Amino acid sequence: MTPLVLFDSLDLSKASNEDFYTTTEIIAEQTGNSYKVVSDRVRQYRTKLEAISPLQWHFKKAVVGHNGGGQMRKVYHLNKQQALSFVPLLENTEQVVNFTFALAEEFVNMEKELQSRKIARAVEKPKGVTLHQAISEWVHFPRHSNTWHTIFRSLLATTVTGLTKKQIQARDTDWRKEKTLLDLLDSEEMERYKMLEGIAIAMIEAGSDYAPIKTAIKATMTTKKAHADSLATDA
Repeated sequence: MTPLVLFDSLDLSKASNEDFYTTTEIIAEQTGNSYKVVSDRVRQYRTKLEAISPLQWHFKKAVVGHNGGGQMRKVYHLNKQQALSFVPLLENTEQVVNFTFALAEEFVNMEKELQSRKIARAVEKPKGVTLHQAISEWVHFPRHSNTWHTIFRSLLATTVTGLTKKQIQARDTDWRKEKTLLDLLDSEEMERYKMLEGIAIAMIEAGSDYAPIKTAIKATMTTKKAHADSLATDA
């Protein structure tokens, strides 16, 4: 099956969302239009497409007939925004509509795969970056500044204990402001905390926003708890 979205990097984890593209060949094939119709339409709307991003292209020999002869033709590359703006400009057939939705879904899938690869690469890096350092250097840090440190530590502590922040604080009747939630975790909870901290650091370094990190942290503990309950039942 012809891929709908391409990228040039041999290592996807080193790519970026801007590296993903589709081509005028793919668009022509998937929409039932001739290559000439699609490429002519690109040239017609070139100014608008280049207002989004400079157009990229490569030359490819177009095979014609059984003897394999043909001319070189320019194959345009369209990134996500260009492609999803351009395809609806073609004749609005059911095939064009279906391709538009399939193309949008494939761009999203590629972006998710890219994020997963970057997280995997980040996890493989030598340890040494602290959660505090990772948050301070995070691309989303300016949004809430130092408040992020409290948000992340509360997320991890409440996740490993299954308690609210106030419930954790209530473990110690002599709760003082200089104490942290980590001071009130037992050894087993601290082990789980360190495990989740590693996941958080990896996702922060991969540039993930907070919502996916929170989901991954919660899902990890839910999966581990379900596995532990299953083992206990089997025993």
